Amino acid sequence: MSKILIGIVMAVVIVVECAVAYFLIPTQQQIEQIAESKVKENIQAQADPDDPASQIRDANSKEFDLGQFGVTAYQPAANTTLRIDFHLYGAILEADQGKFEEVYASTQHRIREQVIVTIRNSEISDLTDPTLGLIKRKILEKTNRLLGKAYLQNVVFSDFSFVEQ
Repeated sequence: MSKILIGIVMAVVIVVECAVAYFLIPTQQQIEQIAESKVKENIQAQADPDDPASQIRDANSKEFDLGQFGVTAYQPAANTTLRIDFHLYGAILEADQGKFEEVYASTQHRIREQVIVTIRNSEISDLTDPTLGLIKRKILEKTNRLLGKAYLQNVVFSDFSFVEQ
């Protein structure tokens, strides 16, 4: 009698497990739908509206050459030297181009200094970021403050290289 009772309990447990699996475990189509929705959410979350690089280029903007930079920074804590080379461009509105060039000519060296200071104060994690988002925002904020008006809409790094020795 006890063997029959054990068999019945095992059968009930198996039937309950099968029912739970049938009703709670999603099908292949449900898994695909969940995965697609999560991918869409991740894409929307990564599109940072404050990141100048994620903004769509305005049809009325022009690129302005802000110069070639070669920055060397010694890291005493790690006993390493960082060599950062890049070309920097700024996007400005066509309507502001004349006034921007006039103001830029009088603040060019201070802007250059602020860019170099920003790069030298950056953490290695900021320099290895594929979009350089934090550095771009810092440079954009500091240069526009020096210019007295938000002439620069975006900054673009070209030919960026970062070497740690």
